[in-house]
Amino acid sequence: MIKNYQQAINYLKTTVPDSKHRYPGTLGLERQAEILRLLGNPQNKIKTIHVAGTSGKGSTCFYLSSLLVSQGFKVGLTLSPHLTDIRERFQINNRLISKKNFLDYLNQILPIINSIDSHFGKPTFFEILIALAFYIFYQQKVDYMVVETGLGGLMDGSNTITSPDQVCVFTKFGLDHTSVLGKNITAIATQKAGIVHPHNPIFSINQICVGQKVLMHHASKNQTTVNFVNPQKNFKNIKTKNKFLTYDFSFQNLILKNLLLNTLAIYQIENSALALSVVKYLSDRDKFDINHKKIREALVRNSFPGRMEIVNFNHQKIILDGAHNPQKMSAFIKSLKNAFPHQKFIFLLAFKQRKDFSKMIKMIIPLADQVILTRFKVVSDYMIQVSEKQSSLNKAFHKLGFSKFQYIPNKSEALNYVLNTNQPTIITGSLYLLGEIYPLLDSLK
Repeated sequence: MIKNYQQAINYLKTTVPDSKHRYPGTLGLERQAEILRLLGNPQNKIKTIHVAGTSGKGSTCFYLSSLLVSQGFKVGLTLSPHLTDIRERFQINNRLISKKNFLDYLNQILPIINSIDSHFGKPTFFEILIALAFYIFYQQKVDYMVVETGLGGLMDGSNTITSPDQVCVFTKFGLDHTSVLGKNITAIATQKAGIVHPHNPIFSINQICVGQKVLMHHASKNQTTVNFVNPQKNFKNIKTKNKFLTYDFSFQNLILKNLLLNTLAIYQIENSALALSVVKYLSDRDKFDINHKKIREALVRNSFPGRMEIVNFNHQKIILDGAHNPQKMSAFIKSLKNAFPHQKFIFLLAFKQRKDFSKMIKMIIPLADQVILTRFKVVSDYMIQVSEKQSSLNKAFHKLGFSKFQYIPNKSEALNYVLNTNQPTIITGSLYLLGEIYPLLDSLK
């Protein structure tokens, strides 16, 4: 029996694999399936929207949940990784469950977690949390659950949902986690498409040709169809209006003109449009009428933290974005240029190890007046997440001919430095960095 919230967090930290056992693969999936079997397979008793992809998974999940809540449904949402609070993985109607409920539910499944160890080995951090999410959502009797995959799809612990009621959603494919998922888009798309099971309808943002072929193959194999959501067809006429973006959406007979989106991140247009398309499908399948007014209110009211999030701190503009691979950084920089043309910023950066940081730095430099580098070490999901070494970052900046940077390893000191400049500041490079920065900002208010 775990007696308090902090003890629960400390227990879960002990379940993160060490550096020699980063990704459990088939063993992890078998272990996950056994845990869920002993829990009564709650994941197959809930209507599910399962989201995979390289860029935009969390945002698409957030929009799906927000839109379904706006239509009067009770919705469970599980995200990976969390930013600042582990309970982001157990949201009901976009709200964290209480610490007491979290502890109660964890204690309820703990005997099963402990019983698994002797046969399959100790479950990992992610495996425990995804099982707990499915269990909580079933106990809470949600109408839908929205699930973000962890790493990949095929061997991911979330890939224990086999119900034909599952809808599989794919955001843009790109090159990330290549040491685990494969060295090219075909291999990565194949891993991600592994969440598709027989008769699961597929929704995807428009993919490059090889990505489309993979999804079409999986659709044929599983006797289902793919619905591609395309720019200029399903979302178009994108404009900036004050602190909002506006666009026209259409999918089948759902037409919504001049939607206001509570963000300046252009990449959120495709994520929200993808979510809207899925909601339209669900309204037809599950026989509910879409309230257009509530859809509009949900999009204009809700915004996803850490995605081109703009805050004013003592009259200083700070923009936080969790872009952590070249594809995401490119989308973020495009949005920055659109929202703040000709503006230069101070950047506070840290990148997780084994990311293609050189490409990201190259994109950042044209908008950088100065760069402050820092570091992080975070316990999360499949392993302890560690930032890139200073020496490697130094080489990248020197190679690109940029000298206006310095390394401040202490995050608090690094944050204080950029705040004391009173210049517009960008904090980016990793969601793990943002997760460490938010509490520091709160402590300074």
